[in-house]
Amino acid sequence: MPISNGGKKLSDIASLVGCSVATVSNAINGAGRMSDAMRETILAKCAEHNFVPNSAGRSLRLQRTDAVGVIYAPSFAELFGNIFYARIMEGLAETFGEAGVDIILGNRLETDGLPTVVRQGKVDALVVLAGVFNTKSYEGFRNCPVPLCIVDGHTDSLKADSLTSDGFGGARLAAEHLFEQGHRRVLMTAYRNSLYNIQQRTSGFFAGLRGCGMTINEKDALIEVDTDAEAAETIIALVEENSPPTAIFAVNDTMAIHLIEALTKSGKKVPEDVSVIGFDDDAVASHYHPRLTTIRLGKRDFGAISARLILERLADRDKPITHMVLPTELVIRETVARV
Repeated sequence: MPISNGGKKLSDIASLVGCSVATVSNAINGAGRMSDAMRETILAKCAEHNFVPNSAGRSLRLQRTDAVGVIYAPSFAELFGNIFYARIMEGLAETFGEAGVDIILGNRLETDGLPTVVRQGKVDALVVLAGVFNTKSYEGFRNCPVPLCIVDGHTDSLKADSLTSDGFGGARLAAEHLFEQGHRRVLMTAYRNSLYNIQQRTSGFFAGLRGCGMTINEKDALIEVDTDAEAAETIIALVEENSPPTAIFAVNDTMAIHLIEALTKSGKKVPEDVSVIGFDDDAVASHYHPRLTTIRLGKRDFGAISARLILERLADRDKPITHMVLPTELVIRETVARV
């Protein structure tokens, strides 16, 4: 007969096994000295009677919640519509799951910018998916009482572990590839904001071109836009000029695909008339026609490594702050032609 939800549940199990309440508690929490046989007997009796320890009380005793918060701006609806971050979430969920740690999604912020899940003591640590966070966005985490891991972003203003891709090096690879294929009239399209990743990719691309011996005016060669549609409209106008660009580096694959679609609709062929190279290696890149040449980074690795950084930080709060940079690689497909 299952034990009822009310009453002294620990004492019920203790009576059934014939031991003390403290022994039952230690068996459940993996603590105390007892024989393996006794621990197995207690856990088997808990399972037999569908006994589940009270998680709130357990958290108070152990000073932990076995949960990690994940925050993303502006909303989780947008997060799961973004293949890049959806893949990161896969890695987070699997690695935390294997460690017995739950994920709590918490985008609600207090007036000072601190996530409500942190203020209410519901999480042991916080993962910040920071791809759309600018410098001001980090201010709310300045006095965060739990460990932070900033994923896909970095700031020196916070004492927090962080993980980014080598945007600078990857963009430099894109520049070098275009130069090797004979392109000298090149442009870069990027979103008009101060995000860390965009800054890194922009700096890397123009550093790569200069490293190849090109003299290039970044103000003229960088097309900053608010939307993919604006990028496409601008590029369509530029390719109709007397000295059109022969190649375009888009800050991510989403923008690159928009550019290819717009160029195709306008009567231009990719890569025969204009070459296009992206960044991220989203799933669509290898299935699109023509298949997109791009810069690959391990999105799922982002999540798994970030989770391990959090777990290591929880195990040792005093260890040195870690900033990891994951390597990127050029993936040559069909959208860059030799000229």
